This record gives sequence, C-alpha cells and structure tokens, in this order.
Amino acid sequence: MPADRTLPARLDALMEKAKLDVLLLTGNTDVSPAFWYLVGGQKLEAATLVWKRGGERLLIVGDMERDCAAKTGLKWIARSTTPAQELAKQHKKPGDAQLAWLAWALQKVNAKGRLALYGAAGLESAGAWLPRARRAFAAVGCTLVVEKAPVIAQARAIKTELEIEAMRAAGVGTCAGFEAIRRALAACHASGTTLHTAKGLPLTIGMLKSAADQAMAAHGLTNIHGSIVAQGEEGGVPHNAGTDTRTVKTGLPIVCDIFPKDIATGFYFDMTRTFVPGKATAAQKKAYEDVRQAAVLGFEAYTPGLSFKGLHDRVAHFLSEKGYENLDTHPGTQVGFCHGLGHGLGLEVHEDPFVRGGKAPLAPGMVITIEPGVYYPAKKLGIRIEDVAVVREGNLENLTDYPCVLEVPLRGKA
Repeated sequence: MPADRTLPARLDALMEKAKLDVLLLTGNTDVSPAFWYLVGGQKLEAATLVWKRGGERLLIVGDMERDCAAKTGLKWIARSTTPAQELAKQHKKPGDAQLAWLAWALQKVNAKGRLALYGAAGLESAGAWLPRARRAFAAVGCTLVVEKAPVIAQARAIKTELEIEAMRAAGVGTCAGFEAIRRALAACHASGTTLHTAKGLPLTIGMLKSAADQAMAAHGLTNIHGSIVAQGEEGGVPHNAGTDTRTVKTGLPIVCDIFPKDIATGFYFDMTRTFVPGKATAAQKKAYEDVRQAAVLGFEAYTPGLSFKGLHDRVAHFLSEKGYENLDTHPGTQVGFCHGLGHGLGLEVHEDPFVRGGKAPLAPGMVITIEPGVYYPAKKLGIRIEDVAVVREGNLENLTDYPCVLEVPLRGKA
C-alpha cells in the first residue's frame, strides 16, 4: 500500500500536542503495527527509524532490503554503512553496543528533546534495559518518556479512504470464508444429531475452520490468530475458539467469529455470524432476533459527537429491556450481554478506539466493530452478530456485505 502523504503533518501535530520531539522505532515491521504504518506496509527486518517532529526522518535497514526501503519514500541508509561493527567491538556488555548504535542514529539526524520508543523488547528484559537506555539517550540530548496515549496509535485510529478501501476488500474475502462455512453445513445430512459430509464423514468444527481458511486464502487473507467456531456450550463463552475435533450437531447455534489479515496491506477484518444447522428452537430464534435488532440499533443509534461508550450504553439498554443481563445491571456477569459493543479495527484486530475510552467522541474515519451478543453456556446458547463500521460525518457505514440468517437447511440423507 502506498505511504500516506498526509501522515507526516498529522503525526507531527499529534507529537506537538503531546510535547514529543522524536520517535524511535526498532524491530521487524511485520510484527510492529506502528512501524508497518510509518513505512507504508513495507516488510523490513531488524530496521530502525528515527522520526523527528518537523525535521529529518532516517530509516536504517539491512542491505538486502534496500528496494523495500526505497519504496517507503523515507530517507534511508544501509546498516553496513553505519559504525555498528566498531561499536560492537567497543562494548562487550550485552545490549550496550545496540544502545550506543541507537544513540549514534539519533545523533545522525541531530535528534534532541523528548523521545518515545517503539519496539519489541519483552518484559523479561525491559526492567534491566530501560534504565541503561535512558542514560544512553540522555548522553546525546534525548529524554526517554512513556506515552500515556501513544501518538502513532492516535494517528492510526483515523483511516484514510485508501485504508478503508483496503479493509473493504479484506471484508470481501472474509465473507467468502463465511460462505464456505455455510455451504459446508448445507452440504451435510444428519445421522441422528450428528452432521455428516457427502462422503459420509462426521463433520467437525476443524473442518469448518479449514473451509473458511481455504476460501479466504484465495483472496490473499491469512488467519494468523486462528478463529472462533464454537457450538453449544462452547459458543456460550465469547472467546472460546471451539474444539476442532468436536463433531457438529443439528439444532445448536455455532458462533463463527473470523478475523483474518490481508497479507498485502496488513489490515484486518473482523465479523461474526451465528448459524444453526437444521431447525432452530423458538428460544434460539428469539435470542437471535433480539441480537439482530441490537446490531441494527448499533448503527442507527449513532449520532455525531457520540462516544463509543455512549453507543454501547444505548445497545446495552435495549438488550436489558429484552431481559438480558449486562455489565452495568449485573457487574461481573458472564452471561447475557457480557462484553463491550465493539473495538477499533485496523492494523490490529483490537486497537483504538475502545468502548472503555470514556467520553471521547467517535470521529470520522474511525473503523469500529458493532458486535452485540448474548451468552448462556448452561443452555448451550451463544448468539453474536458482528459487522465492521466506518464512522462518517453523520452516520456509520457498514463494510460487511453478508446476510444475517440463523438457520442453515441441510440437504437430507444421501
């Protein structure tokens, strides 16, 4: 995906507001959404980026990645042209050579002032490493600070039209995955309460996941975090992924929540549908219709200036009036509507904005999920519907083009 030409000015404005002068990013871009974002989706390993507010930006990469570096539009140099080897000889203590090298990179662009660090250091090493980093950066005029609200996350929360279209395209592939699940169910016949394929094999949850994965792969999507395909009591726990070896039964809801990543752009999609193979009970139909209406309300209740929490409250109140518990009426509940209405979506499955974000209004360009659900594992009941929404000036636009239908008729015994 081409780099966002408006990004430098927007990010610099956020940095100024946060009183930040420098951003220092290290690591592999494909595991760092912040780094991937700033380099326009170029895959770089062991890279370093110094981003000065209103000033020079310098990307340092390995020699083999020079073509990818050139595509970022950033000024770049090869690591082999830096004093990395000399510094490694001078500093024998683990980590000191790397810190000295990062300090050199800061000096290379005359970076000074308050610095925020983005990287992949784990907690197992951060305790010992951070004090040394503070000293190394202070020696070249930079003060390492911890951001309360990371500026790159703030920038990423507002999507460009190009990014929105990339997510819409990911949605097409994700819908193909759901259609593969529906078709796999519909192609089965029931022997007793167990579904069997046309070849006579018992259908398993794992087979449904594989069918979705194969369909999405044809659209350039990868399911790196797995998926949720959970039936009965497993579907009654919101994040139960479902047991792959479990055979699929008739008459029980299957919660299918799939959140793949587009390999080319790095953007995720996230949607949920609930299917009942064969006939649903009256109780299942009522719960489904209540959740479907709540999902519609999640779009229709939006008004400009409303916060995500405000939108959540309107949907939670609706479901409460229908007789379902929620976290306000029943604090700590694990049944009913026992989670937030949704979350931000983009280069991560879960990112800003979140429902818990308080009174901050949803802003045009944000991409969020609307995913009400109700859960009663003791009743073998879980129902969730999830669509992806773009916040526009006066409404929410739905990027999810797939119907909400509960029952999947079976083909009958061959």
